[in-house]
Amino acid sequence: MGKDLLVLSFSARVENIRVARSCIRTFLGLKKVDEDEIFKIELALNEAIANIIEHTYKYDDSKYITMTVRLTDNDLHIMLRDFGPKVDPSKVRSRPLDEIKEGGLGVYIIQSTMDEFRFDETVKNGNLLHLKKKLNLHVS
Repeated sequence: MGKDLLVLSFSARVENIRVARSCIRTFLGLKKVDEDEIFKIELALNEAIANIIEHTYKYDDSKYITMTVRLTDNDLHIMLRDFGPKVDPSKVRSRPLDEIKEGGLGVYIIQSTMDEFRFDETVKNGNLLHLKKKLNLHVS
């Protein structure tokens, strides 16, 4: 298959999560990725972008996010770049699953659907989140 790249920059508005999801759905659909896998990736992407908007940018929609999607053979790599305050990766975690309340499961959802979830700690200004997943592609 080679290498495919998609780059999208958008303002940090909640409604733009749908735009990002739509882009990745179309991109992966054209690559014959399984619908169930696309749904899981969309869900992880949704949670990651929502966390940036809520926790990093505090709903300041004058800020923006850049999403870079790279597909090389069967390896999907999504990078989400923001320019907010530095995130302390040691404090990024899910709430306990047995604690019944709304919210707080975004990190759990991302970790359970993606193979890799990590922050690039070498980035000086803002944050760069890496999400990776090995895909099972349907070859025509």
